Amino acid sequence: MTKYKFNINQQDPGEDQINRHKDFKKLVHDYEKATKPLYKSPLIFYKNRKVFLVVLILAVLIYIIVEFFQN
Repeated sequence: MTKYKFNINQQDPGEDQINRHKDFKKLVHDYEKATKPLYKSPLIFYKNRKVFLVVLILAVLIYIIVEFFQN
């Protein structure tokens, strides 16, 4: 026996369900995101300022701690 079940006589989706999935802006955004080379896209924490600030503060704190213990 197979694990797959195919419903051949499926009803057509309703008009509201079809309109829910009609989003051309999202389609274009997803296409541009998928086709844009990785080296041209910014790092993930540059997009969110709060995450960038936390990473920056952590880097500065680690640098200060390392410099303090080297002396």
